Formats: sequence, structure tokens, C-alpha cells
Amino acid sequence: MTHALFESPMLTLAPSSADDSVSVAVVAICSLPQLERCLDSLVSQREAPDFEVIVAADTALGDLSQLRAQFPSITLLSREGCRTPIELAAMAIQSCSGARILLTEDSCVAHHLWVATLAATAWQGRGAVGGLVEPREDASPAAWAFCYVDFFRYMRPASEGITPSLSVCNVAYHRSHLTAIAHLWQTSFLETEVHAKLRDRFGPLWLSPESEVRVRRNVRFGDALYERYAFGRLFGATRMRNMSIGRRLSYVLLAPALPALLFRRLAAKAVASPETAALFRRALPALVALVFAWSWGEWLGYLTGRRPRRITTAPEVGESTE
Repeated sequence: MTHALFESPMLTLAPSSADDSVSVAVVAICSLPQLERCLDSLVSQREAPDFEVIVAADTALGDLSQLRAQFPSITLLSREGCRTPIELAAMAIQSCSGARILLTEDSCVAHHLWVATLAATAWQGRGAVGGLVEPREDASPAAWAFCYVDFFRYMRPASEGITPSLSVCNVAYHRSHLTAIAHLWQTSFLETEVHAKLRDRFGPLWLSPESEVRVRRNVRFGDALYERYAFGRLFGATRMRNMSIGRRLSYVLLAPALPALLFRRLAAKAVASPETAALFRRALPALVALVFAWSWGEWLGYLTGRRPRRITTAPEVGESTE
């Protein structure tokens, strides 16, 4: 594979070479050490078919030349001004050539059978297939809470079957499905919109617990709060786009109940496992703060219909790759 600098703001999907070909798209938004660890997990995959890896990196991460030398078979892309996760996901997916496209982020370390299990899942009659997103084993209560509020639906205990949502940290698409709705994501790959359209057009979303990644993020809690606010507001503003004025008003008026509703969902998942329930209790203050940050953002999205000024993830605090 050759390395390239992504220059065109609008591309179509690269031509697929075979029906069983596989691409892995990586959204790099956290840090170079995180990306290195993610790529290490991908080149160490076992029992996997041949697959390409396409990385779309935020330019703020810095010089990619060392990683290009370290991973010569991996394509690393970047473009000035392209920094948000939704823009980077579009960039990576547009350059994939596989019939199956697996998507993840640089904060994730893939299980050594991740590609093998996710690429082999059935796609006929399903909009998309995804797997588990688990926190790092040594996460502090605040770090665990940050992961839990985002990914609790994809954490254990979980069963194989239809799911209302999937995470872009661990999901697989069929290129024919994405091609059919390319107008929706060519510049911004917003998972809620894309997954809703895939579900409507091609069948339900499917959760496969055999496929697992672990999130390894090290961020300041204040930055974590802003990220939850920003993505909550993005979610609310996006949801408003196709709503009538009456329905939009009802969402605005009911939004004060959001914290209680969200917290109830988090707690309902936690009580299903004694281990998770214990972690939930330890992380309770952080969970409450994060839930309120998201709820405030979502309400402002409903009220104004406008996205946040800045849609970037919480920056990483320096750490080694060990």
C-alpha cells in the first residue's frame, strides 16, 4: 500500500476488488501514542482475511512520518481543516476499497480476532453489524464513567441480536449499502443519521458480542464534560432537522426530564451485573456530571437547532504506548 495525502474534499468510494475484500477505516482524533497502539492491535490480528487499513488523522495530532515508517503497509491520510470525527470518518471510508468496511477509532485496541469475527458476520438483511466497546481494565472511576456514558449499550452483559444503535468504534458496513446512501455522509459521517437510514433501507442493526474493542482514553475531566456537551448538542440539532415545529417544541419542553431518563438507562444496564453495579456506584459523581453535560447540550440543540461551535473530542493527556 502507498501513503497519500488526502486532498479532495469530495470523493466517491474507491472501486471494490472482490466481494469478500475487507477494509478497516480508522478515525484518528486522540493522539499519536493512541494511534500507534491501535495500529499495533490491527497488524497483530489473527485468523483474519487480507485487509487494508486506511487512517484519517486530525492534523492536530502532528507529524505522521514516524508512523508511516513504522507501518509501511498502512495508508495514513490527513487534510488541513478536516478535524472533526464526522469529517474524518467520511474521509477514511471514501478511500476504502473493500466490500466490507470495518470502522473504529484510534482510542480503541482491537481484540486479536476482531477483524476475523466482524468481517465474517452475515450482512444480508442487516443495515450494519457491530460489537462490544469495553473500557480499559485499569480505568479510574472518572475514566470508567466517561466510557460508560458513551458506550454502556455496547458493554457486557450483551446478547447477540437486533440493537437500536451501534458505535462507530466497532462497526462493519457493506459497501453497497453505503454507496446507496453516499449523499448522506460524503462530507460528514454522522452515525445516528447513517445508521437510521441503513436500518430503514436494508434491515435492522445487529450486535455481535464476539467482536470486541477496548477504549483507552486519558483525558482531563473538564475536557470530557465539554465533549459530552458538544456531542449532545450535535445530536439534538441533527434530530431537529426533519421535525415539524410542533414536535420540536415538545422536545424542547420535555428536555428537562432528560437527565432522569438518561440516568435511568445507565442504571438499568448497571444492575444487570454485580461487577458493573459496583463500578457504577464508585463512579456516581462523575456519571451525574457527564449526564447533565450531555443533557444541557441536547436541550440547546433542540432549542436553537444549531450545532456547537467546536465538534472535537477531548484532547489526550500525554502518555506512553506501553
